[in-house]
Amino acid sequence: MRDFAVQKKLILAGLAVLLLADGALAYFSMKLAVPRETREQVLTAQSRDVALVKADVERAKEIQQSMPDTLKMFENFESTLLQASKGYSVFSQEMDEFAKESHVIIEDVKFKEKEITGRNLSEVTIEATVSGDYNGIVVFLNRLQRSKNVYIINELAVDSQTQSQGPPGALRVNLHMKTYFRKA
Repeated sequence: MRDFAVQKKLILAGLAVLLLADGALAYFSMKLAVPRETREQVLTAQSRDVALVKADVERAKEIQQSMPDTLKMFENFESTLLQASKGYSVFSQEMDEFAKESHVIIEDVKFKEKEITGRNLSEVTIEATVSGDYNGIVVFLNRLQRSKNVYIINELAVDSQTQSQGPPGALRVNLHMKTYFRKA
């Protein structure tokens, strides 16, 4: 019985050695199957990476050099904005004019002002309801878009008019937009 136990241990040890050798051969076989890059390929890849980084650095330098002009354009734009002291009245007058020309009715106008930190500006959120026929509302929105003042339309919600206030088939548009005023 003793010989059998020794033989069993020798056979298990031999199998363990064969499994380790098989694992090592599999590892080296996988390493050989993956194509190796030549020095030229590595150099080409690194040269390409260096060229891309140089191009990025040049673009960053161009942007840095153009920053004063860009800041000047922002300042020029900000100077075209309405002053807060008269902005609300100019807005109301312009909206009334657009409504009259496009045959729509503006109702429920609400303003909410928020100061922009770091700038001499305030952001004004405007909510209004515009009622009228489809063509009139389109003309009103086109006039609003082509205004010399800055109006950013964030949302339009269209409902068919269910109340008896307007003619049948009239639309009711809830308008959410923003504009900016310069502080004095």
